[in-house]
Amino acid sequence: MSDLTLETGEDIVRVMCECCGNEKKRVWGFVSKSGDAHAVYYALLNVTEERPRVGLTLSIGPWWEDTEPSQRSWCQIDIQTEPDNFQFEIKDPKESNFYPWEKGGNPLSAEQVAASGMTDEIQIVSKFIVQTDPAISSYLDGHAINSVGRGPRDADGQQHSC
Repeated sequence: MSDLTLETGEDIVRVMCECCGNEKKRVWGFVSKSGDAHAVYYALLNVTEERPRVGLTLSIGPWWEDTEPSQRSWCQIDIQTEPDNFQFEIKDPKESNFYPWEKGGNPLSAEQVAASGMTDEIQIVSKFIVQTDPAISSYLDGHAINSVGRGPRDADGQQHSC
């Protein structure tokens, strides 16, 4: 039994990409581990692409009150569907449209993730998010985005990159 739980954000945000002009959808949420705030994520669903792809910006570390960003680390993960599984690739943090995201903590590249010893935790948490967030899992499974518990919202005129 997993000691992780998920709380989804309340919106599915419609954003326009500044580099390609295509519409994207953004969702977010919080992951708790053994009842403690453990991770925050933002997922950009690339809904106009032929193959489902998610850009997951994931911060892991203590997120409860009175904690500092220096106690957390974050990375950018590209998630694509493959036959019968998902492919996860840690990208340069500058590829996240949240960069430099000071509140998320220390940004980590793939090499820095490996050196920090966080690879297993990042894999566990990101797979949990992909399997548990209904908007992300439905989209990656090739279905309409499951919006149960979330309402649509525009991104207040902000442009975002792929």
